[in-house]
Amino acid sequence: MLIRSAAAVVPMMMAQVAMAQPVPPLPPPRPIETPSPATPPAPRPQAPPAPTADAPSAVPSAEDCLAVLKAVGFEIEPAEPPQVSNELCRIETPVRLKAVPVPTKPETVVRLANQPVLACRFAGPFGHWIGDLVAPLVAGIKGSELKAVQTGPGFECRNRNRSTTGKLSAHAQGLAIDIAGFDLANGTTLRIKPEANTAPDPALAALRTAACGWFTTILGPGSDEAHHDHLHVDIEQHGSSDRYRICQ
Repeated sequence: MLIRSAAAVVPMMMAQVAMAQPVPPLPPPRPIETPSPATPPAPRPQAPPAPTADAPSAVPSAEDCLAVLKAVGFEIEPAEPPQVSNELCRIETPVRLKAVPVPTKPETVVRLANQPVLACRFAGPFGHWIGDLVAPLVAGIKGSELKAVQTGPGFECRNRNRSTTGKLSAHAQGLAIDIAGFDLANGTTLRIKPEANTAPDPALAALRTAACGWFTTILGPGSDEAHHDHLHVDIEQHGSSDRYRICQ
């Protein structure tokens, strides 16, 4: 009888034991990854944004400015640049503003009785302020719809506060307007000039405070003698920041 050596028997036994052990399960296969596109899809074109006080350059040309404002319901038309003797008085894209829409009242407009001539980039924020804020605020407080706004001419080639010397006014660029009063549908007029021995009207106080979020300068009765009877608003930049406000 042939007797195998221990050196030969041990490897054979280890191989048998290994074959008897259960095979561990394999991990599930990874899902097939969807390859990402080589280039993202092009964004869909959007209409130019309406001009604002914080973005006075949002409308690059007369055609685009008028198109944007007309598309949202402004009654506005191009205006001839006024003839002036001072060449520093320059208005960019002059327009004549006739009426602005009231978004909360479809097919309703507020008339600009004096049809002021303004730079188009200022006509936008000014008109939106009237239609979006002043009209619903006045209607809510006074109980009557806003019908028209009494203003000055808008563009005027003159210095600040009509001084004979000093810096040019924002009016000299068509970036400012003076407001004398608001005509209501019930026949009354909400005048900016305060009446003697009468408390400030809450509607005027509210819209004057809110104007600080729309314009860079707000001056009215109480700020100085030059503005004792009207409300001046403009979007002229003060210093290096368009965030600085003069609210008086």
